[in-house]
Amino acid sequence: MALGTTRSEGDDRRGAVPEPVVAPALDRQGRDARVTGFEAFFREEYPRLVVLLVAVTGSRPVAEELAQEALLRAHVRWDRIVGYERPGAWVRRVALNLASHHRRRRRSEQRAVDRVGRQRPPEPYAYGDGDDFWALVRRLPRRQAAAVALHHLEDRPVAEVALILGCAEGTAKAHLHRGRAALARLLDIPEEP
Repeated sequence: MALGTTRSEGDDRRGAVPEPVVAPALDRQGRDARVTGFEAFFREEYPRLVVLLVAVTGSRPVAEELAQEALLRAHVRWDRIVGYERPGAWVRRVALNLASHHRRRRRSEQRAVDRVGRQRPPEPYAYGDGDDFWALVRRLPRRQAAAVALHHLEDRPVAEVALILGCAEGTAKAHLHRGRAALARLLDIPEEP
């Protein structure tokens, strides 16, 4: 007998058509409230995630795709995530991890293309003013780039940067400091004493 079916009394196993088991009715109001809550969360977080991810990846289409993937993962786990103190921090961590994975994959692809002697065409899109600066940020190690983008682009305090990156506050400060120092060297700006 298949899962989710029952047999009527008196039916033998051969030739009997199983009747479906009727699932209990869903609590429609509870489900609607969860969906409405996620929709509001999505509307609020999606544009912010895209801006953050453009700064980190350098590509608006890639940023939009990664933001959607991070929010899809949040939607799948929404019953649990909605109870978090900062669901936005969770979705940013996921988005930044996806961006890191995307960056590693692109590097691997580039190495493979280089091995066969072909040139990869340049990305045909750029993102507004400051693109040169964010291109330099993307050259930083991923944790430093994420810390700089979260702190300067989203104006997040170091404590929130640490929460999003999943590290201690001191570690987040170190990532931010090293990222700023590297950017100062790349931009040929003398460091302050």
